[in-house]
Amino acid sequence: MSKIPGVKKLVKFTKEVRGSFGRFKTDHSHQIYFLSTSVPVNQVGELSTAGEIFSSEKIKFEELIQRDIDYRRVQKIANDYLSKGAGRVIFFPPLLACVVLVEDDGSLRKQYSTVESKRIENADFGSLLQTTWDGDGFQLDLPEADPDSSERSIDWDGGPKHFHEFAATLRLNPKRAKLVVLDGQHRLEAIRLLQKNSEQQQIIAGLEIPICVIWAPEASLAAGNDENMAHDFRELFVRVNSEPRKVSGHFITLLKDDSYSAMSLRQLADRWKADDEPGKWSRLHLLEWNTREDERVDVRTRDFSVTTVSIVAKVLEEHLFSAGAASELLNLDQSATKFEQIDPEFSWDGIVDATQMSAVDAIVKEHIETYLVSALDTLFRKAPPYAKLEAALGDAFARLQAKVAENNSSFIGLKALLKSYIYREEEMFEASARAAFVDFKSWIKTDPNDRIYFFSVFQQALIRFWIRLAAILKPHGVSADASAVIAIAALEKLVFVEKARYLSAERRYTRRTLWRNENVNFTSSWAKTAWSDLVGASLLHKDVRAEILRLLELNHGVDADDSADVDAKLSQAGYALVGRYSAKLNDELVKETRQALQDFFGEEKAAQLRALNSSGKDSDKKEFEAQIKKKAEARHEEALKELADQLKMKTTDLLLTADAS
Repeated sequence: MSKIPGVKKLVKFTKEVRGSFGRFKTDHSHQIYFLSTSVPVNQVGELSTAGEIFSSEKIKFEELIQRDIDYRRVQKIANDYLSKGAGRVIFFPPLLACVVLVEDDGSLRKQYSTVESKRIENADFGSLLQTTWDGDGFQLDLPEADPDSSERSIDWDGGPKHFHEFAATLRLNPKRAKLVVLDGQHRLEAIRLLQKNSEQQQIIAGLEIPICVIWAPEASLAAGNDENMAHDFRELFVRVNSEPRKVSGHFITLLKDDSYSAMSLRQLADRWKADDEPGKWSRLHLLEWNTREDERVDVRTRDFSVTTVSIVAKVLEEHLFSAGAASELLNLDQSATKFEQIDPEFSWDGIVDATQMSAVDAIVKEHIETYLVSALDTLFRKAPPYAKLEAALGDAFARLQAKVAENNSSFIGLKALLKSYIYREEEMFEASARAAFVDFKSWIKTDPNDRIYFFSVFQQALIRFWIRLAAILKPHGVSADASAVIAIAALEKLVFVEKARYLSAERRYTRRTLWRNENVNFTSSWAKTAWSDLVGASLLHKDVRAEILRLLELNHGVDADDSADVDAKLSQAGYALVGRYSAKLNDELVKETRQALQDFFGEEKAAQLRALNSSGKDSDKKEFEAQIKKKAEARHEEALKELADQLKMKTTDLLLTADAS
């Protein structure tokens, strides 16, 4: 009769890393443990990048941005450094890998459930100081020493214990604990790239890769603190990447922890990332967030994106937070008592674009999500040009999915790339996937007449229009997010009307301000203001104001008296904006007239004017300037007549406004 075998405890900590143990902590910082070690190049498979461990659907956007890999940089390291090491000394600084725990659903664990420490006896090493994190997550063994054999000590069970730091062992449960490269993922990918190439494998066959493994030992629920491992590792990522290679492009904005405007963009990205159709596509594709070139952060690089994080962040910083409008539009007064309890010195009614690095930020973040992110979602998805693009992109993803269902390998590869938010063809190493991407982009039909609405200057003007309108409507009980809905409906009466071509380069009143010939004017801060002023001037159009008043009555119960008050404020704002715009337009027309005399006076008259200007006589100089001013004023009047016609106003009313300015 066979015997039933005895029960044997499962060994879960099957991966071991041995090295030298250390700690890093200042008086006020969270503590970090680290283990310095190395592995042969053929064992780099034990290391992972964040992109391999965490599905983009399972993590927050702030975690996603840290895993983005620049494949051009990978190729440069592999081809220009490792492969060309003949006759030179080459070296990699240690990779920085963090111990990350993965939940059953594939998400990142933020805190340990338990941290257990005990002293155990080991036949080989004597007594060990052993700490286990999260039950069966991972554990550290430190060989105990006496004061005569080691000067290193650690607080243990209420008192100091000496240990041998050079003989530490970190044990991992590979089902739960992963070594994720926090700094050096491009070096790791370069090594893997060479390993995949049979002709180049021998180049790195003898490498030993230095590694520093880190973890946050005190991020425990049981400790009763709010330390968050994801935040800790993001903080480290920013610090270690600030030098020698500066964080660039959109990441400068996204990785700011001290900016409410940056926080807002991360939350907007999270909302669009979460607003997807399972297995189909994520709205995060509408937002450009991973461009690395500083000079391209304000330019859409993809025809199927709506905007970029930098375009939106800049206008929020300058015209919402720094302008002092945030406390009102975010309704921070609703949490005044909470702010007082947390930090009596926090001035919620004077909030600027600087986070508090305290529990205050959690409350502000809730208000940002409720009011600001909701408003931005409306502005960039409900406006007709953006809604059309989103629908077209959705259709393209549907066609992509149909190709995948047919087991088309090219489109299966493309889907995986797009799921990782890889759009550059030079980062698509498979030729078939690149070809599929060309087809994918051809499926997205865009309206060339909508081009103007995708310029950064227009989009920033759109946000400023909403901020201005929300401030007017706030006293009448209309929240900032509801004001965004009204703003889009109002602009559909003029600014978004294709036939009106209100902002186009062909208008007399847009030349030299919004446009330089056929090129949009990006050149100066006043140009951005000019775009904003002209969009805001649409408030003088009676249909624009009527739509605002209609929605106030229909959805917000605003009565006749309040409607009259709102109408007066809208008109007042419109007149102020058109007055400022008119003054700038006149200045630019004077400059243009002076610079292009022959175009406006003819060859003979232009020669006479040049002679006057160069004669050296004050009287001639005054006469020259008087004729320039007269010609510019005539052009200015013609431009304003056209603008008045667009606004359905009497030309005399608009000219009076211009004269008053």
